[in-house]
Amino acid sequence: MTTRTPAYPTEFRFYAPIQIRYGDLDTLLHVNNVAVMQYVEMARTQYYAASGIWDGKVRQGFGMVVASVHIDYLKPITFQDREVRVGVMIGHLGSRSLRFRFQVESRGGETAFARGEAVMVAYDLEAGHSVEIWPGWREKLAAFEGNPALLKRA
Repeated sequence: MTTRTPAYPTEFRFYAPIQIRYGDLDTLLHVNNVAVMQYVEMARTQYYAASGIWDGKVRQGFGMVVASVHIDYLKPITFQDREVRVGVMIGHLGSRSLRFRFQVESRGGETAFARGEAVMVAYDLEAGHSVEIWPGWREKLAAFEGNPALLKRA
């Protein structure tokens, strides 16, 4: 496990509850790192819906692709934990990318199991290149996060 402890918020505006499945465990009987990444992905897509920026449909070839993911694993998650929650927030909003910060925690938030960042790039699937973030997203994300600084273009 890593000892790196970057500054993370003590609370996120958005949390996604995740049920731990027996199939998420590896031979060491803790949740496998791949399953943790799946938890983060589920939480991120739930964040999209909750913030109002995406309803799960691709329109006009628009989508988002993963540019990078970094996860620090702090403590093992076991089957006895039963459920975790993943806090998600916008760490930075660029002109073509969104940097999400996340933390996988115990159900009540007492224990942090993993944390990191995922960078998503707005992408035109038909044209095959990155594009500007859709108009209106900045406003929706700033309102959802309660962070007017997100309105400024980076």
